[in-house]
Formats: sequence, structure tokens, C-alpha cells
Amino acid sequence: MTGAAVAVTQQVHVNQARNLATSRARAAGLPRSSVDRVALAASELATNLVKYAVDGLFAVAATPGGFDLLAADRGPGIRRVDECLRDGYSTTGTLGTGLGAVRRLADRFDVFSRVPQGTAVLARWHLTGADSALGVRLGAAEYTTPGETVSGDAWAVATGRGVTTLAVSDGLGHGPGAAEASAAALAHVSAAGMPDEVLGVMNDALARTRGATVAVAQIDHRRHVLRYSGVGNIAARLYAGGDTAGETLVSHPGIVGKRPRTSRSHRPAERTWSSECRLVLHTDGVSQRWSAGDWPGLLRHEPATVAGWLLGQHCRRRDDACVVVIAGGDAS
Repeated sequence: MTGAAVAVTQQVHVNQARNLATSRARAAGLPRSSVDRVALAASELATNLVKYAVDGLFAVAATPGGFDLLAADRGPGIRRVDECLRDGYSTTGTLGTGLGAVRRLADRFDVFSRVPQGTAVLARWHLTGADSALGVRLGAAEYTTPGETVSGDAWAVATGRGVTTLAVSDGLGHGPGAAEASAAALAHVSAAGMPDEVLGVMNDALARTRGATVAVAQIDHRRHVLRYSGVGNIAARLYAGGDTAGETLVSHPGIVGKRPRTSRSHRPAERTWSSECRLVLHTDGVSQRWSAGDWPGLLRHEPATVAGWLLGQHCRRRDDACVVVIAGGDAS
């Protein structure tokens, strides 16, 4: 799946955000009427970042069944979100269409805000006829190293026979070589085979690339089981029920594509999966120094909102970054 993000701190960035949103919306297959709504929403979200936010970040993401706009920042946050959803509301007293208009333009809308940390806003458009039978809800946010045109951090998902398999890959370095390595890995994401078997296939496929760190999570919906295997430093945290402490799922050291074929395969970790579970995966372009407990209520929001919040708050902004959040329940 594809995504991208741009920093939005000056008025000139508003046009960049709108152009990014409309080009990616067309590529995702949205009809012209929806692309027009995406353009309006992107302009409004980016303008708000310039006027009111600190370190604004605007992201787009195409996911199974949907196209997302995400606006995130590092402050000052919104004290009364319900008031901001009213047409004409503005913290400076000037007339503006505001978040209420964005909510009307989108098929799905969500916002999470904490004072003084910041805000994350999601606007989603459904893709007609797209596959939304994942059995989970999923959201993602990505960022490309400044100066590069492609990202080496990427993700992919596959579903079949009651199984959903998600992989996140971080190609070594950045630029085209890193993107090539991740593309080679993610081409082999499949609902068939255990996570360690998928990693074994990827290892062979990446032999002629610079290699990548990869995490593979697989949800068996019939058995209500999550299986996880990883190689390298992809961060993985599992949250069950209302737990905000979470459990870190451990990957094994190494680089996919550079592991000897004779190296022992590690049995995947297995955990119970339910509709209340949340799994967060991210590359090292996002700092691991965060805790969901610092943001009460965040994990009850849409997975895409959570991904946007984490990217906005903890993206290093000097390296590629990718965050994917998956939640139990029907895809939205």
C-alpha cells in the first residue's frame, strides 16, 4: 500500500498538500466527485495546520477499501473539539469552514486532541467495489526522507481463508535502493504460510538487494490467534482490551536478505486476538519513546487516527518512517 506525507508550516505548503492529496486520490481510484471533495478537505486541513499548529504534518494513505487524509501536529491541541466541528468556528474569531466542513466532505471523520500535545484528524473516503473483507480495521501513515522521492519504509496486507497477514518493511538506508528492497519483500506477503515461512521466502527474494528489516503479523480469525515473527528493529506493540501498557513483541536480530539459508527458523510468537485488540507496528523512523498511557482514549479511536498521531508526535523527520495500526473488528 502507498502513502506519503509533507511538512506543513507555511502557506506555500497548502498547495503542496492539496496536490499530493488529489494526485494520490486519483491513483487510488476515487471518482472525480470524491477527488474534488478530497481537494477541498486537504486545503482546509493544511490551512488549519499553517494557522494554528506547531510542526504540522499532512499525510495521505491508500488502504484496502479507503483513501485517507491525515493532519497531525505537536500543539497546542484543541480544548473543545465539539465546538471546532461547528461551521464558522475559529480560534481567531475569523470566519472559516473549519473541521465541520471536512467532516461533511468525508465518508468517515475522526479527531483526537490533547492539550498541549497536539491534534490528529482523519478524513476517509470509501473506495467503491474495493476489498474491505479483512475482518479488521487498519490505518497507516508514512513519511519520506526529505530530498528523496521514494520511501524505503512500506507495508502490505493480504487476506484469505480467514487469515489476515500484515507486513512492515524498512529497506536499509533510504532512497531507491531501500524502496527496491522493501518492494521485493512485500511482494511475498501472503495469507498462506506462517509468519516465519513468509520471512524465509522474503530472505531468498532479497538476496540481491541491500536487505531490510521486516515484521510479519498474522491474524487467524477462526482461532482468534495473533502470530508474529520479525527480523531486525521494527517495533511491535500489542494492546489487549483497555490495556494501555501493552506488550512488546520481540523480533530476532539480523537483516532479511542477508541471513544464511541454514539459519534456524524461529517459531512465531502467539497471542490471543479479539475485537478489543490493537497492534501497532512502526519502523525506526518513529521514536520508540512513547507510551499509550500518556494519551488516554487514543486507542479507542480509528487505527488511522492512531497512526497519524504517532507519526505527528514521534516521527524523527530526517529518515523514512512508517506506522501501521490494526484493530479487531470489521473493516470500516
